[in-house]
Amino acid sequence: MILQKFSKNTCIGFFSLKRKFKPFLIFNVFLFLFIFDISKADSNFPNKKNNQIEIEYLESKNELEDYIIDSGDSIALEFFPADELSGVFSVNQEGELLLPSLDETFVRGLTKSELKTLLEKRYAEFLIDPEIKVRIVVFKDIRVLARGELRNPGFYKFSAYQLDPSITSKKIDNYELDSLEENYNEQSNIGQNMQLNNQSSQGLEVKRSSENITTISDVIRKAGGITSETDLSRIEITRDVPLGKGGGKKRAIIDFNAYLNELDATNDIRIFDGDSLFFPKLSKSNPNQIAKSILSGISPKFISVNLFGRVETPGVVKLPLEATLSDAIDLSGPIKPLSGKIVLIRYEKDGKVTKKKISYSANAKRGSKRNPFLKEDDLITVKDSILGKTTGVIKEVTAPFVGIYSTKNLIEGFID
Repeated sequence: MILQKFSKNTCIGFFSLKRKFKPFLIFNVFLFLFIFDISKADSNFPNKKNNQIEIEYLESKNELEDYIIDSGDSIALEFFPADELSGVFSVNQEGELLLPSLDETFVRGLTKSELKTLLEKRYAEFLIDPEIKVRIVVFKDIRVLARGELRNPGFYKFSAYQLDPSITSKKIDNYELDSLEENYNEQSNIGQNMQLNNQSSQGLEVKRSSENITTISDVIRKAGGITSETDLSRIEITRDVPLGKGGGKKRAIIDFNAYLNELDATNDIRIFDGDSLFFPKLSKSNPNQIAKSILSGISPKFISVNLFGRVETPGVVKLPLEATLSDAIDLSGPIKPLSGKIVLIRYEKDGKVTKKKISYSANAKRGSKRNPFLKEDDLITVKDSILGKTTGVIKEVTAPFVGIYSTKNLIEGFID
């Protein structure tokens, strides 16, 4: 409106002031620029429209959209208008639900939306325009394969997550169903999710950590933590694709360094049953990330090793993470005289048992062959040297004669 009024007055002034055209034109040009700047500045001030939050922001994305139903899950079904059919039903070992009027219904491999569609079609034989709400109230155990540069890679199992331990009966009312979903949303912290920054990460969603769900950090802790050579910037996650979406696998690359350096749990995504995680190896070790991993809680502070043989106090020794052989010997007391080489027995990452003889040197570089880093449950024995073995043999051989001679002297002492 201001600009329109100004343009009208300018035109009137232009035709009425022909004699003073040049000064008038210059004046109006400057005035026009001044008013334009003001109108532009006004548009930069916040207003009600600019401050409004889009409604989509409040609608959290459903991270369980691609959750694959299987044995061990318990499903809450709410029927409309037939509320008497509602209840909680467990998926048996055959992958079936035992449902009212339908008996066995095979559901293994389906998602929630696919199960909803299937049941509504099947119950259409008994109900008029049935509407069924599907919610998962008990989640099956999670089995995860963790491979690569971890202290103890392997196959790990996490306990099932139950939304409400009081669920025991088949029949539950509408209020309980709604409360269960609200409780789940609160406990699992379902909020705004973001897509992973990788072209192969379509379908996986980033989640903040929660005590009630299993995430990447939980898998790392279960596998004994990281090493100084673990590359956290390229963690590869492979996940099953639901049959309804074509089946197969999808892959994502996660950068987990923000969790280690800043405790930023943005990329600490939720892990589901059947996921496979691969942790690549750095081209050059980074000892600084060990301390950070301990502070962030994904690596333990201590490890335990077993020390035997010619040491002062053999037994289980508790050591700091990334401890060396010299640390274990320092804590167990000095090596006894006439000791020989040290033997290290260890389970390797591929499951094989290795046995290494070590020419130990307390002054050797940490992590070297003569003073290696130790791992959880290592077995270490300090053997006798050749001279020590010879001395032992002599002692064993002469021990009976020493005993006979001592007994003879004792008897002769009594006779005298």
